[in-house]
Amino acid sequence: MKCPKCRSDNTSDSRYCKECAAPLTSFPEISAFPAETLSMPLNELATGSVFAGRYKIIEELGKGGMGKVYKVVDQELGEKMALKLIRPEVATDVKTIERFRNELRLARKIVHKNICRMFDLNQQEGTFYITMEFVPGEDLRK
Repeated sequence: MKCPKCRSDNTSDSRYCKECAAPLTSFPEISAFPAETLSMPLNELATGSVFAGRYKIIEELGKGGMGKVYKVVDQELGEKMALKLIRPEVATDVKTIERFRNELRLARKIVHKNICRMFDLNQQEGTFYITMEFVPGEDLRK
């Protein structure tokens, strides 16, 4: 199955593209023409703003098919971390959110220098987000 966004090949049972994480349209619950509310871009978080009453935005680190990642300071703990906002069109799929929960459960049990620690999956005013370890350095693409 070809991804409608990046045109890469995916297996027929894939729900999301393996390259860009775009939803694949062969599933009945994902329309080829999404509703306007689902196609809206993820809200931008301005530098210096506070998300969820706790995370002060330092800078945007990157974005991809699943959402945007920001470098933040957890004002309750006084520590830098990464905050991943999950795209609304991804978060509307209950199975995807459950997959994130399972990954978080498993990731909390793994400690390795090449694996980023994940802390929490939460929701603020309809926006799902994941908090995780901030690792300084180049982005994964580089």
